Amino acid sequence: MKLLKLLVLAAGCTILGQPALASSPCPSASEGAQLPPPTLDQKIWVATRIYDTVGKYFAHWEGLPVDYDFDRQYKSYITEAVASKTRLEFDLATMKLFGSLANGHTRFFDTRLMCAPKLPFLAQRLQGKWVVVRSAQKGLEPGDTIVTIDNVPFGQWVDTKLPYVRGSNLTGSESTLFYRALVWPVRFMLKTQDGHEVRIDRDNPATEPPRGLPTPPGETRVSMPDGRILRIEIPSFSKPEYERSAVDAIRTHASVPVLLLDLRGNGGGASPMDLVHALLEHPIRDMLDATPLRIGTIEAWQKAGMTDYDALSHAMLRTGGQMIQPDNPIFHGRVYLLTDRYCASACEDFVTYMRIAHRAKILGETTEGTTGQPYRVDFPDLGMNLIVSTRREYFPDFTPFEGMGVKPDVEIPVTPEMLKGGQDTVLTQAETIIRNDLH
Repeated sequence: MKLLKLLVLAAGCTILGQPALASSPCPSASEGAQLPPPTLDQKIWVATRIYDTVGKYFAHWEGLPVDYDFDRQYKSYITEAVASKTRLEFDLATMKLFGSLANGHTRFFDTRLMCAPKLPFLAQRLQGKWVVVRSAQKGLEPGDTIVTIDNVPFGQWVDTKLPYVRGSNLTGSESTLFYRALVWPVRFMLKTQDGHEVRIDRDNPATEPPRGLPTPPGETRVSMPDGRILRIEIPSFSKPEYERSAVDAIRTHASVPVLLLDLRGNGGGASPMDLVHALLEHPIRDMLDATPLRIGTIEAWQKAGMTDYDALSHAMLRTGGQMIQPDNPIFHGRVYLLTDRYCASACEDFVTYMRIAHRAKILGETTEGTTGQPYRVDFPDLGMNLIVSTRREYFPDFTPFEGMGVKPDVEIPVTPEMLKGGQDTVLTQAETIIRNDLH
């Protein structure tokens, strides 16, 4: 059965769902920062729904520190949320509460403030430095090292903002920061290692065509430049046609010796079981998962001080592990997957199946490490929504998936030097590995 996995983070920062307040124009960054906060009754409604939803459905308590106290975090949140004077202040307080749960599929969204253009650049921590990996900003080039933001050491500034965007691991949290523009100042100055200064104005970004790491294509793209390697770029699994086009291409070229599925930047969608079955040649055991189990009487006994039931605090129902059988696979050649840190959710489901089946050689970077069938709550009058992950997954050998992701068989790290060349060096290295395997 296909399961919908909400896109929490993708290379294009796609957020599924209805656009908020469709009749209202998207505010500029400056206008958004000045919007009034929700009314007190709206704040109370959002807050109560958060407390209720997290308590009922959150599946990742075991991933938090043993001394984590959600009630303490929530009380602090209430103080900040009630006191908020702008919509942005309310959003940041709410995002910080969700960040304390440290889960990539447990998030708060304000689609009114997130509809504005995103940051015109993307950076990653590479070799201990913050390096621009993609840029549409004039004067800021891939490979540039960012030293300061408004005269504050950039790494230090990032650390102060991570609580608002914290996900299942540090890499995912840092990635998310660059897709949550409302956390950033409206205007700021970046200084690079060579002393160059670049002013970013989110109201009027001086943008150019993007350079650096390739962006996912607008649709599934098929190429076979040398007649031996069929490369299929799948931007996401959020639309059925993306997966369908990939399966059709595999069927059309089923006789080629090598299939390379380029999943870089694929933020997920629905688990692509048709694609899995197109490649799966022998039975495999499915992932294990656990979801919260609430039993009212036992919780009442716990509240009454009956310590015999303390072990059932945050009890979980464990399921999964069924056998997945092959279903008329259409490709029997070699399979390679090219992944990066932005492959998340349903993208990782697919990569995981290929890893369990030993069906593909995985090249590139470790995937993001987050999945989990989110429960969604909408606030249509506010244009806000929240999601809470209801499922925690484990590999068939019971090792945790969340926060770990899928490590490649052959790592192809991004380096500042390859970014400055202006070529897709990661792809070139992947193709070299494949050709060497064929010899």
